[in-house]
Amino acid sequence: MIKVLYIEDHEGQRDIMGRMLGLYGYEVDVACDGEGGVKKVQEWHPDVVLMDIRMPGRIDGLVAIRQLRNDPDTADIPIIVVSAWGSAKHKERALSAGANAHFTKPVTMDELIAAINRHCRR
Repeated sequence: MIKVLYIEDHEGQRDIMGRMLGLYGYEVDVACDGEGGVKKVQEWHPDVVLMDIRMPGRIDGLVAIRQLRNDPDTADIPIIVVSAWGSAKHKERALSAGANAHFTKPVTMDELIAAINRHCRR
């Protein structure tokens, strides 16, 4: 079973996405901010991370991505950004930080599931 960690500060989105991913057969865990997300990735070692960019606290999504990429234990875990920030500039920042893909909210489940499966096969 593919393990997916969803890092999102908005509780409603976290709950809905977690349930939807579970219906698709993924094992899902969530984190509510960048700091907690990095810690959970290091402890749980998911197969893929879904990451929001704009989150409260000391560590936003971009910083979290960089931290995960700089840790040899997590550097190869695929990270898919799912963010309301959808401009070309924001997408470039996410990809430059080390994200494997970037989707602008709202993303369809078909697109997201295809991306999860594609990146988990690498």
